[in-house]
Amino acid sequence: MIRHTAAFASLAMLAACATVAETGTGDEVVDLSDGRECPAQHFQMLVGQLRGEVDTSTLPVPYRMYGRDDAVTMDYRPDRMNVVVGENGRVERVVCG
Repeated sequence: MIRHTAAFASLAMLAACATVAETGTGDEVVDLSDGRECPAQHFQMLVGQLRGEVDTSTLPVPYRMYGRDDAVTMDYRPDRMNVVVGENGRVERVVCG
């Protein structure tokens, strides 16, 4: 009985760590029920800018800026705007998630 309980608990913990697949393209404005939204489509002018040229004080919270080789969490937050920087140091994409 104890073995079954321990096995079940282990499986339950693994299931809690599973990631959810992203269903949208990430570049749309996601309107949440509590009034927050991800304004990625309004920040497409950042694409092509150098990472150092982006004034992060003007970006909506929450946001994150990262490069392709940077470690980031895999949690999906529809209200978060992601600024993805390419190998050349320029912004490649601005998406929700």
